[in-house]
Amino acid sequence: MILVTGGAGFVGLNVVEQLHGRGDEVLVYDLARPRLDVRFVQGDVRQPLDALLAKHGVTRIIHLAAITPDAERETREPGQIAEVNLLGTLNVLEAARRHGIERVVHASTGAVYGAAGVGVEHPLDEEADRPVPQSMYGIAKYAAERASLRLAELWRLDVRVGRLATAFGRWEHATDARTVLSPPTVVARIARRGGEAVFPPAGPTDYIYAPDLATAIIALLDAGAPKYRLYHLGTGAAWSLSEWCELLAQRFPKFRWRESARDADCNVLPLTRATRTRFSNDRLTSDLAWRPRFTLAQARDDFLDWMDRHES
Repeated sequence: MILVTGGAGFVGLNVVEQLHGRGDEVLVYDLARPRLDVRFVQGDVRQPLDALLAKHGVTRIIHLAAITPDAERETREPGQIAEVNLLGTLNVLEAARRHGIERVVHASTGAVYGAAGVGVEHPLDEEADRPVPQSMYGIAKYAAERASLRLAELWRLDVRVGRLATAFGRWEHATDARTVLSPPTVVARIARRGGEAVFPPAGPTDYIYAPDLATAIIALLDAGAPKYRLYHLGTGAAWSLSEWCELLAQRFPKFRWRESARDADCNVLPLTRATRTRFSNDRLTSDLAWRPRFTLAQARDDFLDWMDRHES
């Protein structure tokens, strides 16, 4: 049995859908019920997990549960962010140790780089580029990441950390834990209704289509003997929001877009304004033989088809 914490969230639903689709036994552990017909237990990662792991015979864990806050929530609830993102992770790891879990995949984030990830001329490397997180999200996630690696060493626990690139696409929806949607998803919704998208000027970003991100996470879960404890989970490429708009305009001729330096003009705003340099994904591609399934145009077609089937 594979336990997916945060499995009712955006990335979690993509992971659970793929695991379920290939015949794995999956258990979602989340505060909200997932939008898929899978086994589900409602709960908080800060709560005791021993009974859950024992009852359901959990052998592997994908830990995705986290709060991804905007600046207003950072200001209001820094303690809760730290509790869920750091202490919740420690709680999962301690339970995994007690129950002999075979592998834990911990989902980290590119937000850990913070100031160190802006304006770098080379793709960010797992070892050479040291994070300097700035947001409460990045700070708590980096602490959780380092704690995971340290405890894995001390406890001889098989923990693999995947730093997620900027995801968009299928199953993306606002939740209490993640209220701000990715710009590509917001823009796609505007394009479908023939509106105008206005967003701040920004350089290329290492967006990754959510189904591709899910396959990368699962590749890390499945790998027999990964060489590394830490992997960047991204495509290794980057593209701008304007490129995405051009592709959407091919399908929706009434759709318009423009850039504006004034936030008051914008109806599409990223969670953070700084554009992080893209990941190097050499470890992911060479060690785990992972490749993205979707080109940008293919992601557009797949996402729009998915939206036609799932969104009113």
